[in-house]
Amino acid sequence: MKNSVHWESANGLSKMWIQAVDDRDRPFEFEVVAHGSRGKLSALKIDGVSVDPQIDKTLETLPPTVTAELADIGVMEVTTGAMRHSKR
Repeated sequence: MKNSVHWESANGLSKMWIQAVDDRDRPFEFEVVAHGSRGKLSALKIDGVSVDPQIDKTLETLPPTVTAELADIGVMEVTTGAMRHSKR
């Protein structure tokens, strides 16, 4: 099961909230900010508990139902987890 809400500004910035339930009936809420076809996971709630995707590195990829929902509105690439910086 999934549910989603999509908001877009005149300058092309958008935000999506996608709610889904896993096979153990735990509710998940994914918040993705995007510009054009590129997005970033900005917030995540698992069973009502907020998890900071910029700190917690456990989520490497989004579930297929979430990526399909994002693709339906044109977001094809989503960054998850903390950004890694080059040591150059």
